[in-house]
Amino acid sequence: MTKKILYIPAILLFIAIFGLPYGYYTLLRLVVTGISVYAAFFLFERDSVNFWAFLGIALLFNPLIPVYLSREVWFPINVIVGVYFAVTAYRTSS
Repeated sequence: MTKKILYIPAILLFIAIFGLPYGYYTLLRLVVTGISVYAAFFLFERDSVNFWAFLGIALLFNPLIPVYLSREVWFPINVIVGVYFAVTAYRTSS
């Protein structure tokens, strides 16, 4: 797995803090879910903690059965998940 791809959702999650139109958040859900599933697939046998974390993130952000929360609740979630993606990308070897 290339670690650079994990920086994409991290950046998008940090941008989401600024309160953008609804279409951006739909795109955000698609990107975060897709890359989370991709990362979980590659971490399935190697690292069980990150596998379950990415699977949970994919379920939380999935666009098919969306989780509806207020902006005040999504704000810290976006920050925490963005930091998680960035730290995981930094710590993962290519």
